Amino acid sequence: DRGPSVDAWRSQFPLRAQGRHLVNRWGKRFKLAGVNWYGASDAYHVVGGLAARSLEGICSAVVAMGFTVVRLPFSSEMLRAPRVPEGAIDYELNPGLQGLSPMEVYDRVVDALGKCGVAVVVNNHTTLGLWSGGPEVNGLWYLEGSEEYTEDRWIGDWLSVASRYADRPHVIGYDLRNEVRPTTLLGTMAQGPGWGSGAEKDWAMAAGNCARALVSQETNRALIIVERLAWPQASLTSMLEPTPPWEAWGVPRDRLVLSLHMYAWSGPGYWSPKAFVGHLTHAFLQASDFVRSSSLYGELDDQALERQMDVDFGFCLDQDLCPVWLSEFGADLNSEYERPWFMKVCQYLRRKDVDFAYWPLNVGAKPGSNEDESYGLLTNDWQPRWADARVRALRQLMPSTFTREGPALLRSPSLLFRFDDGSTTDDEGLHSAHALAPPPWCAPLPGPLVPWPDEACPMRNQLPAPRYLWVSLHGRDADPGQDATVAFGRLPEMKRQCLEGGFEGFALHKDVAYMRRAPADELKSRLQDGFNDTVLFLAEEIRLCAVWNIFTEELMEKMGTDDVDDTFELPGNSQSVQEACQRACLRRGYHGYETHSDRPGWARLLSQPAAMRMRRRLSLAHVANNFPEDDVVPVRRLHFVENTLVRVRLEAFAGCDAFPGCNALVVKGASIAECKRLCLEEGFGGFVMYSGDAYFRTAAADSLRRRLVPLPGSTFYILACEEIAATEGLDDGLAKSAARREILGQLMPKLWQNCSGSIER
Repeated sequence: DRGPSVDAWRSQFPLRAQGRHLVNRWGKRFKLAGVNWYGASDAYHVVGGLAARSLEGICSAVVAMGFTVVRLPFSSEMLRAPRVPEGAIDYELNPGLQGLSPMEVYDRVVDALGKCGVAVVVNNHTTLGLWSGGPEVNGLWYLEGSEEYTEDRWIGDWLSVASRYADRPHVIGYDLRNEVRPTTLLGTMAQGPGWGSGAEKDWAMAAGNCARALVSQETNRALIIVERLAWPQASLTSMLEPTPPWEAWGVPRDRLVLSLHMYAWSGPGYWSPKAFVGHLTHAFLQASDFVRSSSLYGELDDQALERQMDVDFGFCLDQDLCPVWLSEFGADLNSEYERPWFMKVCQYLRRKDVDFAYWPLNVGAKPGSNEDESYGLLTNDWQPRWADARVRALRQLMPSTFTREGPALLRSPSLLFRFDDGSTTDDEGLHSAHALAPPPWCAPLPGPLVPWPDEACPMRNQLPAPRYLWVSLHGRDADPGQDATVAFGRLPEMKRQCLEGGFEGFALHKDVAYMRRAPADELKSRLQDGFNDTVLFLAEEIRLCAVWNIFTEELMEKMGTDDVDDTFELPGNSQSVQEACQRACLRRGYHGYETHSDRPGWARLLSQPAAMRMRRRLSLAHVANNFPEDDVVPVRRLHFVENTLVRVRLEAFAGCDAFPGCNALVVKGASIAECKRLCLEEGFGGFVMYSGDAYFRTAAADSLRRRLVPLPGSTFYILACEEIAATEGLDDGLAKSAARREILGQLMPKLWQNCSGSIER
């Protein structure tokens, strides 16, 4: 839970519309900063991810990323499906879901999100449990030609759902239907649904009938969310004129929210399949659009896109007419077409402070197909993918607080702390490389990479150069005869050529260096004896990381507060304060910070002199960093930044892959060294090399090891990072510091720096 209790958080509901905003019971803004979690609307009838992670674990990922609401699609078929299809849930991970119907699993998802302090909007996404997109059978709110799935049945289903969740106040809204559109390609030109047409397929009339039924039931006061027609995608003006829906339908104005969807491949005012067709058809459709002066959202330049969003929905916000929810938008991170468009839309949403919901949370194969979900925000094992540029962009749109009656409470991790010069922690590190940011962004590194003591700071977002510990094995070789290239010269020159060529080892025989393609760990696994006059040199990559050593003491034993520098307070919890302080240490030269367990929004930053004085006092007092289990006594915690040496290596698994087909990135003709660097920069857990190309995976190392499957002709590599100092199992913070200093003193003179003019140390 976040805040003093779940009940306190729930007490702010129901929400109501007030002008352009949604406000809670006390009139405070509640921003819909959401994500879509699909699956219950598809063939499996339950949310995605339950075969990969526990329900509680996935909900914790939603919380950690800062979302305030989940849009939870369901199908009308799911409401009455008797059982969960095989393979949809791993019951060892989710034993509490064993034997439940899809509807009962949906209940558990709603409840689990509520326990985490995340609101829910239930969304009738489809009629039949099928993947929805394009002109198809689920385009309307009823099933054409069916006596079972009629408009009356659809309204009845909504009344049943509203009654079912009447005692869950965190179910804040009913999203009546997803993307109303034609059911056939012919219908995109004629016989499609309309708004206010008075015909059989009048979406305005159907939505009004459903809204009135829900209002009259009065089981609760959840919001009623009505989406614009998906095709053609008209301005919300078409829904508001000549008569706004709250007047036309006779429902309370403060219950209605208008919504819309936007993607780079969709277009304002019309539907076009050109983003999904081959080159010839695309060229024909492009020429047709040129004649009609039509463009997809992704084809508009910056100014044209902003003008179009103003026309589509921005005017509602500028004129304070009604709430608008952009309940779906998303992008493929690897698409040069979609990614820039997504970032431009995020800039607009941030400037206008728009309510939104990203599509989707899900990763892996889409239901009913082998197609990978390239829009997903999580890792392959359903953990937050902190290094994802989309996650970073979305975090800038998150609200910093949520409210109850009384003090403000943290609602999402806040990265914003403003310094005296006007810059923020957001400016200082939100877009930095994965390995340069504080935990958990930098995992599997124990902490962010920092420059070596005798080196200047690299350019912003550039990783500090690694150093190497050379291991020499006399009379041994690995992969003999498999020479990538050869080198001549003195030994330091051979080592330089090895590293610059992207290799991690070479066999030296009679003054000739034979480079090996495989990483050092892989070569170690294939060592062979009996090679006289040969020395195998292997380079172990060593990095310098910052870590925070934590000491605690009871407040009754204060050491004084006269030796601290900057004090600040954030509207946040320990996570947001920790991240802001650690960024200040990394970017502003502070040597630590102090926190108190009973003041989660408070911290002091420590300069070098202040940190040194406190360390001396701790050394004299020999205060151990043992944490009280319940924090009953207020605890003062001192977090000192320290440097530690970390070994970075690749574990190799020949003939294997993990999460096949779930490609976060594909690099053609990549070298092993380049792939290792990309793992550090982008947060990839590993990659598979197949036919000379690298296919990257986002899951953590442990998950990748568990999910290895055979793939002949490939090698799977997992990034592994471990602190060299033996600190594991040490409870005493002073002992940890001593162990790190000892290793630094021993190894620094032996590390080899690969740069022009460098010498072997």
